[in-house]
Amino acid sequence: MQRCPICSIQVLPNPRYPRYVCDTCAAKATSPDGRPLTFANESMSGGFVAHYADSGELYASHECFIDGISCYADEARFGGIVIQVVG
Repeated sequence: MQRCPICSIQVLPNPRYPRYVCDTCAAKATSPDGRPLTFANESMSGGFVAHYADSGELYASHECFIDGISCYADEARFGGIVIQVVG
């Protein structure tokens, strides 16, 4: 059994991403200064891009925070985005 490291809800087990956060927590991701973020693949073939949700402006980092906990967002192995707690 695997749990979201932020809210402890049960998530689907994924040995590749043992510290991934659930969708509810992922939706709360913010920049270090507290601005909400969105993450996506750059294109159908993958890649990673992040934007400030309030302006659409490019956010040039993978670092984010959820409930004050340091996290890292990145492209998942087979597409999509995965956010994991750091450390």
